[in-house]
Amino acid sequence: AAAAAAAAATRHGPARPQEDADPPPSPSRGRLHLGLLVSLACLPLVSPSAQLATRSRRLAAPRLALGGAAAQPKYRLRTRRPQLLAVSSARLGVPPSLDEYEAALRRSIREDEEEAPAPAPAMAAAPAAGDKRVGKAPEMWLEDDSTEVTAKQRATVVSVWALSAVMLADAATHAAAAGGAAPALVAALTVWATMLFADLFSGVFHWAVDNYGDLNTPVFGSVIHSFQGHHSAPWTITYRPFFNNVYKIALPALFLLGLSAVATLGTGNYVAEIASVVFFNMQVLGQEFHKLSHMIKTPERISKLQKCGILLSKKKHLAHHTSPFEGSYCIVTGHMNEILDRTHFFRRLENLVYRLTGSEPNCWKLKPGMKEAVLSGNWAQLSARGKSS
Repeated sequence: AAAAAAAAATRHGPARPQEDADPPPSPSRGRLHLGLLVSLACLPLVSPSAQLATRSRRLAAPRLALGGAAAQPKYRLRTRRPQLLAVSSARLGVPPSLDEYEAALRRSIREDEEEAPAPAPAMAAAPAAGDKRVGKAPEMWLEDDSTEVTAKQRATVVSVWALSAVMLADAATHAAAAGGAAPALVAALTVWATMLFADLFSGVFHWAVDNYGDLNTPVFGSVIHSFQGHHSAPWTITYRPFFNNVYKIALPALFLLGLSAVATLGTGNYVAEIASVVFFNMQVLGQEFHKLSHMIKTPERISKLQKCGILLSKKKHLAHHTSPFEGSYCIVTGHMNEILDRTHFFRRLENLVYRLTGSEPNCWKLKPGMKEAVLSGNWAQLSARGKSS
């Protein structure tokens, strides 16, 4: 045994003492390796060229400029991870593609109507950290846009409510001074008529920004770009908290409501005051009603309000989100959609605009044969095509 030990010592040398053993890995070296791995994993997310290529592939259909050719915007599309979300994407049940999103929304509508839901298609697994697949994160169409709620947004919306309260208080004072039951009846009719007009106005505005102009259009360019991009990523609106969602409508509404207040306060014209308050508040809240119509999972009380027609229903608005997006434009209550679509109101407007300016709406460019049918006044053909689609 002693001879064997001596031979082993000769081959391998004497045993190394414990203190001369290899030192343990340095913590700083491990952190360096982890940092490199994270940097490499995040590289596709921060690369502008990768973002732009990804966005280009995701667009369902290119938005067209008035001249008929694809628009060449002077901007870079970007998806920004939201800094503040009202609810998580898991709670919203947002699926990973436009087709699956619409399928899930249709199943939700059937469930709200207490019909037997169709078998649900297999959903993709939850995304890993940093995954940017369509439907798993909001698609931002403007560089300075996000889902974050700011103090300015809150202040603007609260200012609309405060000014509305002042105007309604003044209207109530003058209505009470008039005496009798007539002012109450007039006020109720004013609210009803203004609600219908607010719905009609939302439809006309929606139709205009969906079909004409682009990002470079003066004044309304950013609004036009956001509305048209909404068709490619309709779930984005469900990520927006209330104040963030309605702020862009509340800002001009506050200015116009202020002008109305200057013109009506103290004059005794309570009808004009009530109409102004209802109209502008419905435009602001209509954006939130629009968001609720895109949510796959809504609270039970919201679903009941949608089914009874107080809020814009999922079913009515889903009819709009089918190419070429040529109908169901009203987004406050949706009550005016049926009469406007049945009378071809928007097709007649498009005919008028084309004859006056030569501008073709985007829906004509997305639906072959639609232009000829509109210009010839072949409403029966349009109705048949609408039912088949």
